[in-house]
Amino acid sequence: MYAAVHLDFESRSAADLKKTGVHKYCADLTTNAWGFRYKFDGDDAIYEWRHGYPDPVALLHHVANGGVFKAHNLGFERTMWNVVMRRQFPHWPELKLEQCDCTMARAASISHPQSLDKLGDALRLPLRKDLEGSKVMMKMAKPRRFNPDGTITWWDDPDDLNRNMMYCGRDVEVECLVDETVPNLPDRERQVWMFDQTINDRGVHIDVPFVTKMAATVEYAKKQNDRVMRELTGRQVSKCSKDREIIAWLNSRGVECDSLAKGEVEDVIFLASAYLDTVAHDVIKLRQAAWKTSTAKFKAMLECVMVDMRIRGLLNYYGANTGRWAGRLVQPQNFPRVDGENEFLQLKIALLHELAATLSPSDIYHYIADLYGPLEVMDLISKALRSAVCASAGKKLVGGDFSNIEGRVNAWLAGETWKLKAFKEYDDGTGPDLYKLAYATSFGVPVESVGKGAKRQMGKVQELALGFQGGIGAFLQMGATYGLNPYSLAAPVQEATPTAQWDATAARYYQKGAQHHDLKVLEWTALQVLVDNWRSANPAIVQSWWNYQDAAIEAVGSPGNIVYPKHTQLIHYYSDGRTLWCGLPSGRYLAYSMPELVEEFVEYTDKATGEVKHRLKRKVTFWGTDSKTRQWVKRTLYGGLQCENIVQAVARDIMVDAMFAIEDRGYDVILTVHDEVVAEVDDDPVYTDKDFEEVMSMTAPVYAGLPISVGAWEDKRYVK
Repeated sequence: MYAAVHLDFESRSAADLKKTGVHKYCADLTTNAWGFRYKFDGDDAIYEWRHGYPDPVALLHHVANGGVFKAHNLGFERTMWNVVMRRQFPHWPELKLEQCDCTMARAASISHPQSLDKLGDALRLPLRKDLEGSKVMMKMAKPRRFNPDGTITWWDDPDDLNRNMMYCGRDVEVECLVDETVPNLPDRERQVWMFDQTINDRGVHIDVPFVTKMAATVEYAKKQNDRVMRELTGRQVSKCSKDREIIAWLNSRGVECDSLAKGEVEDVIFLASAYLDTVAHDVIKLRQAAWKTSTAKFKAMLECVMVDMRIRGLLNYYGANTGRWAGRLVQPQNFPRVDGENEFLQLKIALLHELAATLSPSDIYHYIADLYGPLEVMDLISKALRSAVCASAGKKLVGGDFSNIEGRVNAWLAGETWKLKAFKEYDDGTGPDLYKLAYATSFGVPVESVGKGAKRQMGKVQELALGFQGGIGAFLQMGATYGLNPYSLAAPVQEATPTAQWDATAARYYQKGAQHHDLKVLEWTALQVLVDNWRSANPAIVQSWWNYQDAAIEAVGSPGNIVYPKHTQLIHYYSDGRTLWCGLPSGRYLAYSMPELVEEFVEYTDKATGEVKHRLKRKVTFWGTDSKTRQWVKRTLYGGLQCENIVQAVARDIMVDAMFAIEDRGYDVILTVHDEVVAEVDDDPVYTDKDFEEVMSMTAPVYAGLPISVGAWEDKRYVK
């Protein structure tokens, strides 16, 4: 028996794989395989099977006997084999998950690209994916035409088919090279990957009638918003999406505007409000509603939901280099959050469900528009996305979310003792709200003086934005998420800041190299004070950034040596020359490819003398995927990035432990979103939110001293 077989399918279907996902794609009766190519380890030959060929006996014996089956993005090959091929050839053996090995998952686990073409470039393989053959594959994957009698004509030219199978063979060769190059998943991570496949196979149940009604209501609302836009602007703007027309109209009213880009529209709203121009304000808000892409997820749900009303394949294992999951298809990680404590919002969502059960899309729109205003319709529909996920008959959903897990892990690893004490006291019910405390600590005021308004919100954004060496830019980005307008901060922050500190900070606005972020000096100074004060209040966390950075520099400079950051023995760095490894408390490692120690002279201004000087700076560069361009590029490893990676990775490992524990307790995990786990169970009183919370809160001994808090819930719908 061979050690392993490598296999790759080429398929065709009237279904769109990107929209349906692999499970619905394979369930579609128009989906079929043109064929596949495969290679056994220890055998130089690449074999081929097409329809009309005899059974691939050696391959069938290998699968039947539990032989290792390898592929890149193995979830596709496994589902094609078990659903499409066994639908036509029932005597073919089932391909079991435990015999599968995915080279894509292995590459992702060492922070390499998941796509085979980009991975070949990153690994500098001698063979690469056949990009010319890819064009033939893409053509043959879709119907040539749909005939009046309901049949389909395919692109089945014999030369094209031969070229397609040559392309398939090249993929097998490249996958074999990847298999030889990337390490196997450690035992624990292999269990996590298999669990991921199980969760994706289970899928989540959705309320199809509600989703259908909401998708239609969204389309109706778009037309109504365009109508309102024409009325507000005297027909000078034809649609909400016409930015040039909106900009021209705003300027004609004296509201200066040259862009409606997401990063700049808040300035325009502020200007319209300053001029007391409510019409301009509403026009801009209508434009923002048109950006709300989350409402398109209702239509996307209908594209990928299967006949049993479940969507499968929502999770992407190791979607981030920290090991966290990313979303696929309808991207549940991007569902708008719904504050469980906001009872009024929950009532509005419940009302929307009642309306959807009885009214038409147009009536739903007008009912909500009359009740809350036309600007609120799309926002409310967007907020109802989570509630579209529901339990199937006889079941219920139970979920739990780790509270501020990143802030807790960061303080725990850094040894920020006052903050750890504050977390524990808050969890015990004896301490104040942590976001209020953040503001109070920053400005040296009694925590009792911080209410639930703007000051608490400032503290919240400080905590969420600044823990990983973030500055004004990070504060602005997080502030936008939580509706914190930088212009509204200037006055209260200046009022709370001693004059000497305010003046000294404002002077930095004019220093060479200062990043202004398109802010005036007043707004910039206020945000810089918030950044400086948070850092002053969290000295251990700030020092940890430099300790992580120094440890990485030392490790890359001395390959083969294990280096610990000065503040903790729970993290270590080790370079083997090709990869910089970061060891985590769980025993898992983060990987930074092709690290290099770079030395350069940098210019700086001596604060005491004002003299311009130069100093030698050492830094580590590595190769990784750029989060925006998705390209494989050289990047700089700095303390804040290291801290972020470590903290998120530790939080992920704690959540994975919880997921296994929950599963062992009898809860079927169906989804994970950021730091939240959702399970579907029988509607039985033995399964409770309290029990779920208790299981999630248990951590391994290595996390001793880390305060953990979990908020759990149970409902028929995904309500958190």
